[in-house]
Amino acid sequence: MLWFYSRADQELEVTTRYDNRTAEYVLTVYSADGHHHEERFTAGSKFRKRLLELEGRLAADQWAINGPPRMLPDGWPDRRPKS
Repeated sequence: MLWFYSRADQELEVTTRYDNRTAEYVLTVYSADGHHHEERFTAGSKFRKRLLELEGRLAADQWAINGPPRMLPDGWPDRRPKS
């Protein structure tokens, strides 16, 4: 999934996917200046918890979702991942 956030004249992209090669959930935040930060999780519960924390932080920092999320064509589990 791909989400777009904006604040004044700034933009962020947040992507979530599943890496089938490593069996990890991946969260990546891209800033408009080209920097990015990636986090990996082996457990879905920890991944979901981190997503909620990130959403709360972005809201507290006045970031707003800019449009609907977009589905990415890849990044889905090939097999049932750990929960």
